[in-house]
Amino acid sequence: MKPLAHFSRKKFQALSPEHQLKAISRLLYSLDERLASPDPQTGLIDNIKDCLAWITPPLPESAQALYAALDTASDRHQISAAIARYQAARGIEYRDYNLSQAWNDGPREADPAALARASQIVLILDNLRSAFNVGSIFRTAECLSVKEVWLCGVCADPSDKALQKTAMGTTERVNWRRFADTLDAVEAAKNEAYHLCALETTPSAVSVFETAFPLPLAIVAGNESLGIDPKVLSQCGMHVSLPVQGWKNSLNVAVALAICAYQAVFAGLETSKQQGIINA
Repeated sequence: MKPLAHFSRKKFQALSPEHQLKAISRLLYSLDERLASPDPQTGLIDNIKDCLAWITPPLPESAQALYAALDTASDRHQISAAIARYQAARGIEYRDYNLSQAWNDGPREADPAALARASQIVLILDNLRSAFNVGSIFRTAECLSVKEVWLCGVCADPSDKALQKTAMGTTERVNWRRFADTLDAVEAAKNEAYHLCALETTPSAVSVFETAFPLPLAIVAGNESLGIDPKVLSQCGMHVSLPVQGWKNSLNVAVALAICAYQAVFAGLETSKQQGIINA
């Protein structure tokens, strides 16, 4: 939905009742997008309240509740909750990639030893079909500063708009390679002396929380439905998994890979520091 910034009274009242409510939703979409920005949005909030007052009677109960909430909201959290309640009453659902993000990205003081470990890790994605999952993995890769993401087979690449939505601006900050076949990526990893680690629930898999991850490391994550191709799995000297205690035996691939990658970077950090070395 394209954001809007303002409605005049004349323009708003010229709309049909149905389109007035759609206009309110569009204004709320604009407001929600800007809530995470540093600048106060009092002008936009005032315009939304004006539009609510200009709605052709009778005023829907959800609109009345929204006006009251915006009129009394004292912080951004209350405004965000008021928007969500109104949109839910209208049957409008949020998707993760529609949600605004805090505007506080920028340089951090990272531990040099952690950065050194991360710089020796690549993430190999074996035919992930969801561009949103791949985008989420790009975001994890950027947060950790891993060396590269290797996209294999049908994986979307950063030119994909759906991927861009969940990557949240990280695609230009992450190095990546494209492989037509995951086995080609496995061969390249072996030639570059990476230890191949499959994130998969196999009988021989060890918990990621009980694993000493060697460096350099290539973590392989598999297709959302089928897992890692058996031919690829057989080439991986390590199999690791996440312990589960519920009915499902696995997590979303992007979530699972994030946990595994963080563990690989930080689990051996203290040992590396104590030994005064980078390669664990």
